[in-house]
Amino acid sequence: MVTITVASIEWPKEGKKQGAIIDSTGKRWGVWADKVGTYQQFGTYEITYKTNKFRGATYYTIDTATLIGGNGVRPPPPIRNEGPAAPLSGLNSDDQRRMDIFVSVMINNSSFDPASAPEQELVDVINKFKRIWKRVYGPQPDPISSTRNHDINDDIPF
Repeated sequence: MVTITVASIEWPKEGKKQGAIIDSTGKRWGVWADKVGTYQQFGTYEITYKTNKFRGATYYTIDTATLIGGNGVRPPPPIRNEGPAAPLSGLNSDDQRRMDIFVSVMINNSSFDPASAPEQELVDVINKFKRIWKRVYGPQPDPISSTRNHDINDDIPF
C-alpha cells in the first residue's frame, strides 16, 4: 500500500475510460471514470495500484483507495507580515494620494466586494487598479522643479 495526497483531479476526456489523480509529488495516477468522483482534492488516501508498461513508459492505475486523512479543504496559505504598504517608488505624496483616491473610487464603483473577498484576490484587484492609474494618469511632474528647467524657461523674449 502507498499513501498519497491528491493535489488535483482530472476528469476523463470525452470518450475516454480513465481520468487521473495528480498527487502532491506530481505523480499521475490513472483512475477509472466511475471512481474519479469519489476523490477529494487535498484528501490523503491509502491506495493499491497496478502498473502497465506501454511503449517504454510505466503507467499507474489506482485499484483501491481508502480515505485516511484530510477533509478535502486546502489549508490556508501562511500570512506574510510585510508591514505597512510602501508607496510605489517614484511617487511623491500628492501622486500617492491621487492614486489611492482613484483605487478607492474604482473599488467602490465596481461589483467587487472587498469585505467577502479572499486577501490575495483583494491585493490583486488593488494592484490592477494601481497599474491602470499609472498607465492612464501617471505621476504628475513636480510643478516647482519643472519651472527650474533653464532650457525651457530661458529669458529670451519671442
